[in-house]
Amino acid sequence: MIDYFIKKSLDENKMIRIVYDNKGIITERDIRVLGMKDNRISAYCYLRDSKRTFLIENILAAEFTKIEGMI
Repeated sequence: MIDYFIKKSLDENKMIRIVYDNKGIITERDIRVLGMKDNRISAYCYLRDSKRTFLIENILAAEFTKIEGMI
């Protein structure tokens, strides 16, 4: 199901909210997927206000956001 949200974000330029596990530190982030390669996504992260790379297997949950931001 997470793949669905990632693909939709990439194809339709939609912002999604993810729950991400980085070495045991869980964060909730609003992102906009910019690209995918193998098991990684490149995305604009609104929490960090910059482009970031995320491992797909570390994304614990995903959903569409109600608030659309601008990059």
